[in-house]
Amino acid sequence: MKTRFSQVFLRDGGVIRRIVGVMGVGVGDVFFEVGPGIGALTFPIMESGARVIAVEIDGFLCMALRRKGVDVVCGDYLKVDTEEILAERGVGGKVRFFSSVPYHITHDVILKVFSERHLFRDVHLILQREVAQKLLSAPKSKSYGPFSIITSVLFEGRYLMGIPNRAFSPVPKVHSALIRLIPREENLALDVEEFLGFLKVPFKSRRKKIKNTLRNAPKDIADLRPEDVPPDTWLKVFESIS
Repeated sequence: MKTRFSQVFLRDGGVIRRIVGVMGVGVGDVFFEVGPGIGALTFPIMESGARVIAVEIDGFLCMALRRKGVDVVCGDYLKVDTEEILAERGVGGKVRFFSSVPYHITHDVILKVFSERHLFRDVHLILQREVAQKLLSAPKSKSYGPFSIITSVLFEGRYLMGIPNRAFSPVPKVHSALIRLIPREENLALDVEEFLGFLKVPFKSRRKKIKNTLRNAPKDIADLRPEDVPPDTWLKVFESIS
């Protein structure tokens, strides 16, 4: 299948059923789905008794989904007002977020989802496997960095399952993974962009001691490298310096 927006579509029925199962779709749940594509997961979620409100950038796919009864907004998720879309549909309370994230806009989608976390009960993302691992990385690992820290501070994260590339069409070069993120209520007020900007400074020189890259670094971490400092400590440093 030729695609206009670098999409790949899930085709493996067994993988689709397993994803719906591990997400724990329940009757009466409301899902906000970004990039439903051909509806490979949209329809099974709806068939499980949940309501789906979707955003699809591809106009042709959007209209095809509408004809099949999906409540879908034709537009770019990065430009729409999620809160407004939910309000227009009379949705009160938090919803469940789901997206099989297009590889080429992963960074931007993650930032927007993280900034909108107050709207979501939980977040399920299908990502390139390496990106999923990076988000959930622990200190002292090679993949631990600013996004690992932000994810840990903002969410309780869990790796749910790996997804082989052959489950998609066209078959991508990389494997994927499904992760679950549950927002931490105590950090809902944290500004994601500011925190990320702060973290990028020391991690630009991740092999240098923090005192050499971060002005006013606290004494207890000054002689450590950025990758040695746990997320909660980074949050305290950010709040004290800010």
